[in-house]
Amino acid sequence: MNQDIEAIVSRHESELHAAVHRWMSDPSRVHRTVSGRRLQILSPGMLNPHEGPDFLGAAIMLDASVLTGSIEFDKRRSYWRQHGHSSRAEYRRVVLHAVIECDAEGDDLPEAVVVPADELAAIVEQHRADLPHHVPLEEVQSYALARLLRMSTEHVAYFHMRSVKEGFALSVRAFLRRFAEKQRRPAYAAAQLDRIAARAAESEHVRFLESLVLRSVADVAKRLAELSTRSIADEGTHLRGEIMTNCVLPSACVLASDADRIGVFTWYWSAPATCRYGVIGRRYPDMPQKYVWQQQGLLELMRRPTETTIGEIFRSYGTLVALDFYRSAEEPPLLEDER
Repeated sequence: MNQDIEAIVSRHESELHAAVHRWMSDPSRVHRTVSGRRLQILSPGMLNPHEGPDFLGAAIMLDASVLTGSIEFDKRRSYWRQHGHSSRAEYRRVVLHAVIECDAEGDDLPEAVVVPADELAAIVEQHRADLPHHVPLEEVQSYALARLLRMSTEHVAYFHMRSVKEGFALSVRAFLRRFAEKQRRPAYAAAQLDRIAARAAESEHVRFLESLVLRSVADVAKRLAELSTRSIADEGTHLRGEIMTNCVLPSACVLASDADRIGVFTWYWSAPATCRYGVIGRRYPDMPQKYVWQQQGLLELMRRPTETTIGEIFRSYGTLVALDFYRSAEEPPLLEDER
């Protein structure tokens, strides 16, 4: 063990919280849990300065399921039992145990991820000052996830008792109607928007969705990236990106199998933004717009500015429990049974 790592392990856990939080703050990064399950930390939540789990309002994607709850950080896995977490009610909401050293096993322990000590040491060493963001990035991540789940819930109705072609065409028409009402620039004539909507049912995008239903897409994330460059009709890059995010993405969430939905989420959390949103730049001039999820999170924040935690956001969208790939550790057992 080198000196940097020894220095990290010798620190009090509370001194490492900021570095652990930063390590967990890349939603596109894929980890493996101690038990071998696929993990993406979609939002690390907010640091809890009081008693209870260290990070509240977190969201993770474990295999193909989205889980929301809390994250606990301990230097060693064995501290979960030593600190008596299992007997305390507030720790029942923990969906992930972040540790530096995995020195214990057992069915009574939550899923865990090992935070590499060398990576943590590098983060501590960097001492980089945060950008002057008006909104914490973890909050933007939470809103980005909530926006995707909200849109996916809405899209369930589009495909109910309809073919994939019919459902997708309905989705595109509904979106273009909203798009036209917002006086976007460059402006599209009504005839242009009608032509895009008419061709949606015969596009590569709908064939991709049909292939998802047939479970015949080899690499979902790669295919979504390719579709981002394919026109439906004669729309520009910006409008194509809007259709991808508001129509193709939530449709794919609804239609995909558990395994394929992983690819859908992978694309969402790694897709680069094709342009900047002026409305976001004016409201949040210091916030980055490098990725699609960042823009979507900020748009959702503007839509619902009063909720500040992911739990509050999800409770306000109560219909989200209709999605079988979403689970909340914050919900009482009765709602879990009803699902």
